[in-house]
Amino acid sequence: MPYRIGVATIDRVEEQRFPVPVAMLTDDEDLVERHLTPLPVGLFDPDAETFQFCFQSWIIRVDGLTVLVDPCNGNGRAGRPAPAFDGLHTPYLERLEALGAPAAAIDVVFCTHFHYDHCGWNTQLVDGCWVPTFPTARYVFVDAEYARWEPAGGGHPNDFNGNVFDESVRPVVEAGQATIVATPHQLSPSLRIESAPGHTVGHAALRLESVGAVAWFVGDVVHHPVQVLRPELHLPGCDDLPQAIATRRTMFAAIRAEGALMFPAHFAEPHHGRIGDAPTDGEEEFLFLAGGAEPA
Repeated sequence: MPYRIGVATIDRVEEQRFPVPVAMLTDDEDLVERHLTPLPVGLFDPDAETFQFCFQSWIIRVDGLTVLVDPCNGNGRAGRPAPAFDGLHTPYLERLEALGAPAAAIDVVFCTHFHYDHCGWNTQLVDGCWVPTFPTARYVFVDAEYARWEPAGGGHPNDFNGNVFDESVRPVVEAGQATIVATPHQLSPSLRIESAPGHTVGHAALRLESVGAVAWFVGDVVHHPVQVLRPELHLPGCDDLPQAIATRRTMFAAIRAEGALMFPAHFAEPHHGRIGDAPTDGEEEFLFLAGGAEPA
């Protein structure tokens, strides 16, 4: 279902999903009972003690542009850390087309960071070579994130993201379709890229403001709603965990202060929400309030 933010429209395209044990985030039974059980079942299934981990992209139409945020894993990859990511053959491009956003119509591709599940569809395999999937798009990469992975500049892979640069980033640069920017960067009158480091060194978020309405596309700043209440909880894989926690706290406070909507990369239905106050006798805490966007 498309949403409206001011005069912008937002669509979502899902590549795949699978359940993740909530124990990967927390073993606090009281926290789970009080704050996860009331969530929609995709965000917490109390019978299975899991939550659905969605791999999805956001499509933003504003300022005469069609912007694709975080193009998922991609088909035909090998060497990923789990069978769920290797050898995919998903109809991702067909799903984009069904939303009125075929590959040739994408104007801008923005990757919040270069983990393989956020930039895989940057490219596709054609005659044995990785080539840009979106033939006329401008791919916007953040300079700190580019340097984090670019081998000639001293970048280095971690143990689960080893071939991402050569498969999903370098071919775009060599095709002349990459624009490398420093943050903050005004992408269009309504869209601004902001630094959000920690999960990776150069992780960034995209802020949309249209006719006074605000939304943030936050990538992997957050993986599950319980982190809004407890920002110190985390899934494995951060470059700098203390920085990731600090970024969560800062971003949640900003989103709450603006009354903005938050669109993370991996939340199950309703896939987005707002941040509100949590009852507490201690320091200020926030809760995730699922949903809230106006249907388009």
